[in-house]
Amino acid sequence: MLRDFHSPNLLWLAERLKQPAFDVLLAFTAREEVGAYGAMYLTKEQKVDDLIALEICPKSAEYPLASDRAPVLVSQDGHGLYDENLNRALADSARAAGVEVQHVLLSGFGSDGSIAMKSGHVPRAACLAFPTDNTHGYEIAHAEAMLGCLRILEAYCG
Repeated sequence: MLRDFHSPNLLWLAERLKQPAFDVLLAFTAREEVGAYGAMYLTKEQKVDDLIALEICPKSAEYPLASDRAPVLVSQDGHGLYDENLNRALADSARAAGVEVQHVLLSGFGSDGSIAMKSGHVPRAACLAFPTDNTHGYEIAHAEAMLGCLRILEAYCG
């Protein structure tokens, strides 16, 4: 399954999105941990209807996950609820792509999506993540979960 797979990142997704169903802006932002500065600037300068943060999901006793290989859809984090309709559309895209997803609530967590939505910069946000050990420093994640996130996004944008 992962034979031709080298690097699960947004550039892989950009290569595959030949004719997206709507305008897509793929952005690498910085400083999410200290206020989502990159996303806040981006969403101030660009009109963004839906923001889907591609994140890591910490694996811990506090946030029990069933699998290291399955992507995670975050329903709520420390900054608020994610958009239910956008999460449903991502879950539908996961099914269409044949990717299993896990759902989680993360109390001590925030993403570019939830921070931008809480600040009124975007009307709808979601957070799609892959499970990781070690959230700052040397993150350890299963490549299948990362690829699953990108396949979900590909199905959603297609």
